[in-house]
Amino acid sequence: MKKNPKMTALLAEHPLAELTDEDIPYLFRQVKEKGWTYTPNGSRVLTGLIPKTVPPYVDVLQEETWINGRGMTDRDLPRAESERTGPLLRRCFAYAFACLVEAERRFGDQDALAYVILSLDGLDDDLLTATVTFCTRDPNTRPYIPDIENVQDAAVAELTLSDHDMGR
Repeated sequence: MKKNPKMTALLAEHPLAELTDEDIPYLFRQVKEKGWTYTPNGSRVLTGLIPKTVPPYVDVLQEETWINGRGMTDRDLPRAESERTGPLLRRCFAYAFACLVEAERRFGDQDALAYVILSLDGLDDDLLTATVTFCTRDPNTRPYIPDIENVQDAAVAELTLSDHDMGR
């Protein structure tokens, strides 16, 4: 797993033992269960996230990240960062790994990547929020988040299916 120091610190403080589908909010579980497909452009996308109208994309990476990126459900979590961080991490990592497992089943390889990002948001940058985004690596395209280890304004991790054992 690639991660920056902020994500390293969060994971040390909030270990992710035994992630299960129960950690995934219901709507995200439904997305995972609908599985993956290809778009006409050859992008790998989660079927449950495909919009009704699709704008033109510059490349496969842009299409994959635009369709496959979502903010994690968090309205039911406490506002206090100390009580919010652990559950938010569990939700994101459980969803990411579950979708990576489904991607391998569908495509027969481990080319899918998941990006988990936690950052302060809200009207006054006072609320910890999270996103999970999926894409594939293309040697001809710049990575979705280059130089993850040096990202300063958020906690960031790039996950592959081989990282899945950390959540068990």
